[in-house]
Amino acid sequence: MKNFKLPKLVIFDMDGTMLDTEPISLKAMMHAGTELGVEIKIDVAESLMGKSIVRCREILRANYGENFDLDKAFEIHKDYVMSYYKENNVPIKTGIYELLDKLETMGIKKAVATSTGKQAALWKLNNAKIAHRFDVIIGGDEVENGKPSPDIFLKAAADCGTAPADCIIIEDTEAGILGATAADIRVIAVPDIAPLTEEIRAKAFVVCKDLHVVAEMFGE
Repeated sequence: MKNFKLPKLVIFDMDGTMLDTEPISLKAMMHAGTELGVEIKIDVAESLMGKSIVRCREILRANYGENFDLDKAFEIHKDYVMSYYKENNVPIKTGIYELLDKLETMGIKKAVATSTGKQAALWKLNNAKIAHRFDVIIGGDEVENGKPSPDIFLKAAADCGTAPADCIIIEDTEAGILGATAADIRVIAVPDIAPLTEEIRAKAFVVCKDLHVVAEMFGE
């Protein structure tokens, strides 16, 4: 791609970017609501994608009130998704192996910056058999402020010894793209099930339909 400066580090979001987990997470959240006698709307469930657990709690509380049992809802959600993954394994996004192979051939470092807690993230990435392919894996519980704050991206860059100007972030959600923008790091948007507004898409360096297209950006 013209004017594409190769990075020294690529920082990946996890859910919805590398792992095709957001559809099952949506089903799990709406299932949790049903179990607790609350109808969680699809747009509310989608608005949780990519955000920190603190922000998710705020959104759910704002929509369903103080009496909605958040702890129980997240427990039901976790049990639902873990049961699914243990039976079916964690699904991956098309193009991820191709992109990782290309970055490794080019000697470009790779990091994960996910809102998911560190231990859960490691479990998912190990189940998908790609955890060993990253130099650094940062979970959402390792930073004070979750996405859309820039903290997790700046930590990933610092832990890899790389200046933000030499990084690129790959993200699927509004929260992640806003966090990348706040970190002053170029971001490649690869939208998943939660739609991105034109305003958010405009903040990305480029918008790609999948990771195959991202891999093509790094040359033949």
